[in-house]
Amino acid sequence: MKFSDIKNNASLSTVYRCGNKNLMYLLNDQDKNSFDELISDIRANGYSDAQSSEIDYFHSFTFEKDNIFVVANYDEKAAEIRLFEDSFSERLNVTEKRAGKCPVRMWQFEVDHTLIDCGMCYIFQCTDFSFIIIDSAHFYSLNDDQRLYDFLRKETPSGMPVVISGWYLSHGHADHICKCLDFIMYKSDVKVKGLYYNFVPNDHFSADNWLVADIKHTDLFNSEIEKRTDIPKFKLHAGQYFYIDCIRFDILCCHEDVFPQSMEDYNNSSLMAMVTVDGDKISFPGDASAKSSVIAERRFPDFLKCDIVQVAHHGHHGTSVDFYKRSDARVALFPVTQIKFDEEYPRIEANRVACEIAEHIYIASNGTVMFTLPLKDSKILIYPDETNESFEGVFNLWSYDYTDEFKQKHIENFRNNNKFREDLY
Repeated sequence: MKFSDIKNNASLSTVYRCGNKNLMYLLNDQDKNSFDELISDIRANGYSDAQSSEIDYFHSFTFEKDNIFVVANYDEKAAEIRLFEDSFSERLNVTEKRAGKCPVRMWQFEVDHTLIDCGMCYIFQCTDFSFIIIDSAHFYSLNDDQRLYDFLRKETPSGMPVVISGWYLSHGHADHICKCLDFIMYKSDVKVKGLYYNFVPNDHFSADNWLVADIKHTDLFNSEIEKRTDIPKFKLHAGQYFYIDCIRFDILCCHEDVFPQSMEDYNNSSLMAMVTVDGDKISFPGDASAKSSVIAERRFPDFLKCDIVQVAHHGHHGTSVDFYKRSDARVALFPVTQIKFDEEYPRIEANRVACEIAEHIYIASNGTVMFTLPLKDSKILIYPDETNESFEGVFNLWSYDYTDEFKQKHIENFRNNNKFREDLY
């Protein structure tokens, strides 16, 4: 099988326009020998190896020539080859390097849930005191750009600038990108050294099913980051990995892998990643939904095993029961409010399974939680609860109503979470 034949003969593949003027070629009913022949032909065409990974039933190679990346993936279980040409992305760093002596820490950051029950923000601190941020918060989390800045400033030694070595964005929903966008537009004193993402294009054939607001927010995001020529942009594809300091990200799935299935549920465009630090694994499925879950489980049945799992889509409909059984995580993180957690628990079997397996369960609205990595024998620090629902505001925006007794009990619980607490991993 030849690379040039795939590009020039439309009958050999199905083509997907995957954004940023990039193309993906999907070839079905392929065996491993055909894939190996393709890899040899790409090299024969002068492309140099940039990285490769072979995990469970998934094989991935990334090549580079003349600032163009070619990504070739083979899914054994699906017997399919997915071939990408990417002229947009910067080159990913594939070398682990400890730049300093700061212990690596991870936080589930309590976003402001005063008016909204979603949002998702995770923070890693690298050995050089810089940060990696995963997603952010909704525009209804009104002051979270400042809250997040203040948190980073407090955790950065005096006299050192706040540096975000990487901002990873799982997908384009407003509750995941809006406060990142605020940083890019208004926090000029914070250095952002890289944006890592792969948003589904807004001209996708399923786009008529999406909210107009989501399309507008991703359009705004794309236009604003285009202006920021000082920030490197990395477009992530399944099978690729990268390091920031000693923290490794392996990409398991993205919108490109769902094709040719439709994507009425925008959450199926979410990146899924496994983060590894000193052997500890943290799974971030983002808002991945049913179709993405099936793909990840098929490709990575063993690799999904992890120490910490972020529960997909805030504990609403997301990844499957089997996903959490394969994850087998001692810690389950729910980026959601206690109210919504309690409402969804009897309805969503996957949530119950994740909680039955886990020894530690942390719900974001109850306070920021810090983990020191590696986890063995370390303490888990739970911060005082900072934000609480405005029941009047929530009713005006979303028409959610609660009894006076419920409201009073919820306020009492909030007041009781007013101090630092510790758990032992």
